[in-house]
Amino acid sequence: MKRLIVNADDFGWSEAVTSGILRAHREGVVTSTTLMTNLAGAEEALRRARREAPNLAVGIHLNLTEDRPLAPAGEVAAVLDDEGCFIRSLPALYRRLRFSAAARDAAAKELQTQIQWTRDHGLVPSHLDSHKHVHEIPSLLGRVIALARQYGIRAIRSTVELQPSDLGPFAPSEWGMIGQARQFVLKKIARRWGRQARRAIRRSGLATTDWLFGVWATGGISADLVVHLLRHAPEGTGELMVHPGLADASPPRASRLDASRPRELEALCDGRVRRAAAELGWTWATYKDLVYDYQPA
Repeated sequence: MKRLIVNADDFGWSEAVTSGILRAHREGVVTSTTLMTNLAGAEEALRRARREAPNLAVGIHLNLTEDRPLAPAGEVAAVLDDEGCFIRSLPALYRRLRFSAAARDAAAKELQTQIQWTRDHGLVPSHLDSHKHVHEIPSLLGRVIALARQYGIRAIRSTVELQPSDLGPFAPSEWGMIGQARQFVLKKIARRWGRQARRAIRRSGLATTDWLFGVWATGGISADLVVHLLRHAPEGTGELMVHPGLADASPPRASRLDASRPRELEALCDGRVRRAAAELGWTWATYKDLVYDYQPA
């Protein structure tokens, strides 16, 4: 069995990103997306998904590093900056969570509020993942698993990054040596966290994939790279993590992915990807298709 989930992160980030993800589902190979519930575009993104893409699986993109919290700021101040926004630096958040029980409590409170938002808006999430993979931070992972069980969410992403050979030629030229080094470090961290997360998720009776690809390639997805992945990925169920979007002259918040999102969108709509998947025996899937043993009480 070879099944591939193609998940577009950052649903609700902006109108351009939301529109790009919906197009990548309608015209391309995106099967799933995850919603950033604390952003201003979340409600409209959810409305559009229901109206325009009824077969698109929608999960939650938990967020502790972008914009403002959904929970009252006074209750989650330990993970906020002086202006009441999340701390954008992942290393700074990691240190705070590791050494502060108050920060861990605040993070759990905010994540619960983000999950509750989906229940209040009638969404049954397909799964949980997170912005910058914060759900896998070791000092927070157990709380995330407990929240998933509490809310009957039966699958969680684990970033066990697949390492196909000969990736070098697929690195975008604008990355340069510094960019490639950055992606390598991120891949190594995510793979280590992902292995720990996969064990913990499965021990808890929840579902996760056998592997993931996209941490190294964040900002660098191309049709050639996806075809290369399809040719070299093992059997089982894997996830391709992507970040498509339309071009946006005035994005609501800066991101290093602003320039790459339209390129990823075109790659995911490239007919070569679908043809290669059919030739190689891949089946498109979502987290809803994963086999799981856990049944919420």
